[in-house]
Amino acid sequence: MRDLDPRRETAKSGLRSTLAAELESPLSAVLGYADLVLESAESHSERERVEGIRRHGHKLLILVREIAASERAQAGAPAPNWAEANPRAAIELAVEEFRASCEERGLRLWSEVRAVLPRRARCDALRLRHALRLVLDSALAHTRSGGISVRAGWRAPDRGEIEVIDTSPGPSLKEFERLTRALDSASEDLAESPGAVDGVGLALARRIARMLGGDLEYERAPNARGVYRLRFSLWAVPDDEGERPSWLEIPESRVRGRVLVADACGETRCLLRRVLEETGIEVTTAETGRGAVDAALHQRFDLVLLALDMPVMDGFAAVAALRHVGCAAPVLALAAPAEAELRERSRGFGFDAFLLKPLSRRSLLELVARHVPGRIAARARSVSA
Repeated sequence: MRDLDPRRETAKSGLRSTLAAELESPLSAVLGYADLVLESAESHSERERVEGIRRHGHKLLILVREIAASERAQAGAPAPNWAEANPRAAIELAVEEFRASCEERGLRLWSEVRAVLPRRARCDALRLRHALRLVLDSALAHTRSGGISVRAGWRAPDRGEIEVIDTSPGPSLKEFERLTRALDSASEDLAESPGAVDGVGLALARRIARMLGGDLEYERAPNARGVYRLRFSLWAVPDDEGERPSWLEIPESRVRGRVLVADACGETRCLLRRVLEETGIEVTTAETGRGAVDAALHQRFDLVLLALDMPVMDGFAAVAALRHVGCAAPVLALAAPAEAELRERSRGFGFDAFLLKPLSRRSLLELVARHVPGRIAARARSVSA
């Protein structure tokens, strides 16, 4: 029997949320250190090993974020998380995770993510990836030979579409509609409804698609192939960064300036300090918002990187205190995707920009270049004949 004690269920939910939150920062730091190792890798085999660490680390990070998103949804916050993300990467990751399942059954998997689909867009990447996985699972259940094809594109300024096509006849249109109504039945009646349990995945995928401003549709192609169409909303983010600073291409370049990094996670502080100090930046760190404010009272900074979730004083209170004590430096909010819905709120509180973890080394240095202007000094480079 399932334990339905509300207090125990609430405690379990709180534990899962806490674990997800605690795992987020160290995993982001692991990926950051992997990036550093990858840049200094000297052999192909070494790069392959580090790429494996990064690939599986990203999968684990996404899983942790999905657990957190699920807990938020069950806590009464099912609204889409419209955050800046890479929809192409989310789709490609879902397909790659599914490839092993196809190979185990002797099936092929083809994929095409068309170039028109933006790499930067406001969308709910986690839910999109979840819905696609559910559709792929359904296609796999109906495919006996051949394989499955995935094609993703951009049909309108605010609409993406993913087609999942299996080479075997899928369910009939009537069967598809019946399966996608599986969640409409009471849970105790599912076992008595033929095929209902198998249809829960499709029903959930359609529900997610509609939550994302789209839908899940299905048709039988003339050659008897089943075609699923997963539509979802997304809004392209214009690339306003301009040309990359030329100094980024010169390893010998250095940036002169002082940066304050405030984050409760020690691994994140150490990683950011290492990346920034390698470019010549002087870094001061704090693990609480109160510590960041105290540091700003004693020295001037050119840039402040401030995490939102910190003990004693969170990022919102800290940025208000920094402005109150006269800190005029740009202050950037650092947050996990789970906090992305706070983007607009962060701007209203006085942040100059909003950044999602984990930050890549290049994106971090480009950020410094934009907010610490006029402080770039390239070392003289030797020229050989």
